Amino acid sequence: MSEYTQPQLAENYTELADANLIATVVDAFYRNLLDDYRVNRYFYTRPIAEQTKPLKLLVAALLNRSRYTDKQVWELANDFFTAAFARGNAKPSLVNNRDFAFLEAFVTGDIVNTGKPSELILLCPAHSHLIRLQPNDDNFDTAMAILADTLRQLNIANTTASKILAFAESGRAGIMGRGKEIYNEGDMDTHYRSHG
Repeated sequence: MSEYTQPQLAENYTELADANLIATVVDAFYRNLLDDYRVNRYFYTRPIAEQTKPLKLLVAALLNRSRYTDKQVWELANDFFTAAFARGNAKPSLVNNRDFAFLEAFVTGDIVNTGKPSELILLCPAHSHLIRLQPNDDNFDTAMAILADTLRQLNIANTTASKILAFAESGRAGIMGRGKEIYNEGDMDTHYRSHG
């Protein structure tokens, strides 16, 4: 796990909701992510601007959470995950909801299935594109280290950098499929959501 900790109050993030700061950090961070062999294999080969635009919108919404409904954030997350991780083939997915259940059972050692619902929760339909690539906490730690290096390269003040890192760290559980749903339309399985 990371050494970054989440601030106690959401209001601590309000100063980060500056469009220029978001754009500068996201652009530099994303370039560094895509240049790093440890994590770049997870990302689709779309032009970087196509991947960063929806991420900037999502980050702005998360930093201004009171101005957005859960459904709006869910849609922005889906746009980003589609741009960053969805593969560009038209073939139907060979992975389905039962495969997620099997993968989790295999990873946790619960092959016998104790009957409990799975704890893999997708943030939005397109989040399944990332989960299929099986990222782990080491990958998230690498992304956090890249973000920390990016903030140093940009000469972001330490107090602001700490808040940015804490904000990013607060997304770990959700990104890894262990968090809470952003929004549930009611007609989808709450434990597995496939998009493809």
